[in-house]
Amino acid sequence: MTNYSADGSNVVNRWYKDGCLYCAFVDGTIMEYGRNKIPERYIEVMRNELAQTIQELQSNEYDFDELEPMEA
Repeated sequence: MTNYSADGSNVVNRWYKDGCLYCAFVDGTIMEYGRNKIPERYIEVMRNELAQTIQELQSNEYDFDELEPMEA
């Protein structure tokens, strides 16, 4: 089981947007954290699509809500 800690060593990218912290993990999960780094929602993408998805989210090409996140 993957540890989805925002401070964990399996985080490949972190960024802030609209007051939320987003962390991308090596397994293809992108987690949205609210206040005090509490996991709120997440999406899962194929690992080979992770870098592109991160870029699209950071550049505002896609909004996290458009990717139909699941509740954490």
